[in-house]
Amino acid sequence: MTKTAATYNSSKILFLLLMAMIWIPLLQMQMSLFGERKLDGAIEVIEKTPLTQASWFDESFQAEAEKYLNQNFGFRNTMVRIYNQMAFWLYEKTTARNVVVGKENYLYEKNYINAYYGRDFIGDSLIRARVQRLKYLQDTLAASGKLLFVSIAPGKTQFYPDYIPNHLRGEKSITNYEKFLSIAEASGLNVLDFNAWFLQMKDTSRYPLYPKTGIHWSHYGMNLYFDSISKYIEKHKNVDIPDYLVSDYKLSTNYQTPDRDIEDGMNLLFPISNFPLAYGHDTVMTAGKTKLKAMVVSDSFFWGLYGKGLMYWVFNDGEFWFYNREIFQPSNTSYSLAANVDVHNEIMEKDVIMLLTTDANLRQFPWGFDETAWEVIIDYDPMASEKRQKEIESYVLYIKSQAEYMDMIREKALAKNISVDSMLKREAIYIYEKKHN
Repeated sequence: MTKTAATYNSSKILFLLLMAMIWIPLLQMQMSLFGERKLDGAIEVIEKTPLTQASWFDESFQAEAEKYLNQNFGFRNTMVRIYNQMAFWLYEKTTARNVVVGKENYLYEKNYINAYYGRDFIGDSLIRARVQRLKYLQDTLAASGKLLFVSIAPGKTQFYPDYIPNHLRGEKSITNYEKFLSIAEASGLNVLDFNAWFLQMKDTSRYPLYPKTGIHWSHYGMNLYFDSISKYIEKHKNVDIPDYLVSDYKLSTNYQTPDRDIEDGMNLLFPISNFPLAYGHDTVMTAGKTKLKAMVVSDSFFWGLYGKGLMYWVFNDGEFWFYNREIFQPSNTSYSLAANVDVHNEIMEKDVIMLLTTDANLRQFPWGFDETAWEVIIDYDPMASEKRQKEIESYVLYIKSQAEYMDMIREKALAKNISVDSMLKREAIYIYEKKHN
């Protein structure tokens, strides 16, 4: 083969490779020829924008089309995972927000490290004020036969301090966790410290209590927690509630949600090496038992238990108030907003009010619940509450009488994936709040 022919063949191959690099991603984008894993985490999905004369000339179409193409070109998910994997392998870095790669690839979130060292300390006075409000609410509700208590879940950094990377280590100062416990104990607030309990069991536990690449307790750990609070409720309420039992534990590296939730959010190409965790067979014994009405105000540590259906099987359609913002319960396929419900009635109809947080969230705990509950329980004005309720009902009736307004309510309900009645109530409350604030 002559030099000219070899050069021609090389050029031909390069040209074909270039065409393949251009057309294969385009074909993948249009036809999805090859299956790709979706990216995990909080990702804002950008919808395709329709072309109009106005959007073309004001250039909004071009800007939105660029955003859409950047998120949806062929093999993007795989390219993102390759980039993340290389950053992890070469530099022990991650593009996931707030995530820290520790020694031996133990994963943390930075706010847990800050909480461990006391870098997020909010001060004695603020913690004392919150504890005092909760204690007063606890005693007031106890007079009506209701149980309020606080649980502190184990923190990832508290449980695995040995793997904190060197550049984030430092001197420890007073922490929100230590100060909260100290003030709570002195005041008599009901507090169950599962962080301390898990540390005591760390070296003797039958199965791992905390995963390596997740931020929450293991399934085994959360099961122990729920068993403990169930016994606590039974003792203080003098009632026999349904028994949540887990048997036939088996160790497995085939992790269940959320045991590798930080790792999943890193969107790597290959999994991180992990030790096995224990999973068992769940059973709830309800015969002859009493289902109490309960609510849990919690951070994300309660999601695993809520996902097991325990608010249905153990409690009477129990409610999960996620960060005191959204309210989830088994009978509602969507959720309600805490700002749109009658908090006085919600609390007073419950037998048990549980508040759960980890140390990293104590800087904000209980997310305004203490202030709202104080306002509607301690400073409760029944006449004002009745007047508010009647005015809101009048707005509901007005909206129902307006056909166009109801069409808008139905559209909003569909967009938010909630019932029309829920959307109607939200709109009436919004009108009331706008008028009086």
